[in-house]
Amino acid sequence: MTHRVAIIEFINESNTFTVMRSGMDDFHASHYFKGAEIPANFRGTGSEVGGAIEVAEARGWTPVYITAAHAEPNGPVTEAARAEITDECTRRLRENGPFDGVFVALHGAMVTETDQDGDCQFLREIRSVVGAEIPLAVTLDLHANVFDELAVLAEIAVSFRTYPHVDMREVGVEACELLYRALQGEIVPRLLVRRPPMLVGCDDGRTTNDGPMCRLLESAAEEMKAPGILNVAINAGFTDADVWAAGPSVLVTYDAGTAAEQSAAEAAGRICDRIWSFRDQWDLPIPLADCVARVRAATSRGSISGAGPIVVADFSDNPGSGAYSDCTAVIAALLEAGIGDAAAGALYDPEAAAELAARGVGAEVTLTIGGKTDAPVGGGPLEVTGTVMAVSDGRFVFEGPMFTGLPGSAGTSVRLRVGGIDIMIVSDRTQMLDRNIFRVVGIEPTEKSVLVVKSMQHFKGAFGPIASEVIVTDAGGLCTPDVKRRLYTRLRRPVFPLDDIND
Repeated sequence: MTHRVAIIEFINESNTFTVMRSGMDDFHASHYFKGAEIPANFRGTGSEVGGAIEVAEARGWTPVYITAAHAEPNGPVTEAARAEITDECTRRLRENGPFDGVFVALHGAMVTETDQDGDCQFLREIRSVVGAEIPLAVTLDLHANVFDELAVLAEIAVSFRTYPHVDMREVGVEACELLYRALQGEIVPRLLVRRPPMLVGCDDGRTTNDGPMCRLLESAAEEMKAPGILNVAINAGFTDADVWAAGPSVLVTYDAGTAAEQSAAEAAGRICDRIWSFRDQWDLPIPLADCVARVRAATSRGSISGAGPIVVADFSDNPGSGAYSDCTAVIAALLEAGIGDAAAGALYDPEAAAELAARGVGAEVTLTIGGKTDAPVGGGPLEVTGTVMAVSDGRFVFEGPMFTGLPGSAGTSVRLRVGGIDIMIVSDRTQMLDRNIFRVVGIEPTEKSVLVVKSMQHFKGAFGPIASEVIVTDAGGLCTPDVKRRLYTRLRRPVFPLDDIND
């Protein structure tokens, strides 16, 4: 017997401290597919939907592709964009129903102008069409801020276990295999949510340094050996959103036919206790002055020749957390230090990108770059004189290990050579998590001595293997890890580290 399963995606990680908003232009800049466009673009890719397609075909489902919308992390989703995407989704659900099950790829930290829990807001709309009885499975980013309502709206939840997120496809497969078992009547999945009193935890979910998150995932794997415990998901949370549920959480998907809710709650409680035990273990970025000193020392002694580039991560200006991606502090500091044979990207400045593209390759131009979104943050506008080395439409294909095979675009993109630094200036905010992004303007990452990337952690997937050294710095961008510098008004209290909490 075949099963009719709706396949949907609606993903945005929303930073509530930015002056920006996520509108339809932001979704179109990343992707917004409908119906048959979804399998045409996602089949065989390293994405959650790619994993869902794989299971649908292997299990003989009748997949019904509804909508797939994704925008680069930014400010809260505008009501106009939310309504347009939701209305298109629910219209297609009504026209193509009924369904036996639903799969939805979410981020888990979406905020809209009308709801601080944009993901559950979306799921409520889906449930209003498909009903409350059929099983619904979701995938979540490791940085989801999970509200209790998710356990009412979904029966299955599986979160990424890697940061950088290189297991998207696998997580999609895992969630859909559980959905398949539910459709076959093998399990009766239920979902439970617990959270420790924390805003910061799990070392932000990093899995490249064998730190706390790796130990927590080991504990989750042990809990999943118990009868009826189908999945234990650990979410590090997203501190750049002022919402009630911001911070770490534990989701347990259990089989109500073989395991009691109490057993699932006890498993979640043990994981929460262990998250709390790691609360003082954070891997924090270093100050910009220390970063520049290390780069200067390495380049002056020639120690990186042939060993691969030094990769400098502009942590707090990471567009992947909703930062502006137009902060100039790191570039200015390296120019002042006389660092050469370097590349930096991707600096968001549509105005400069358009002007330089119009001037053309070979033009020598004096202009102001960056610092235009929110000038007091991250160094402000920077006046430079440089030569236009390349102009591109910014289109590329992710080569991996994240989003492997999916199309991407940085919009109109320019390489401006200023002193010894090639600066990639783009018209669409783009986290530098793939080498092909640099290549659209002719920068070959393996041939530079220094690479500056606007990213917190995801860059390690693509750039870690070629780096002679990785330096992560906080240069005063919007997404500083110092949460005590922010005013939270909707966050539940008390929480660590903003409040004193006894063990």
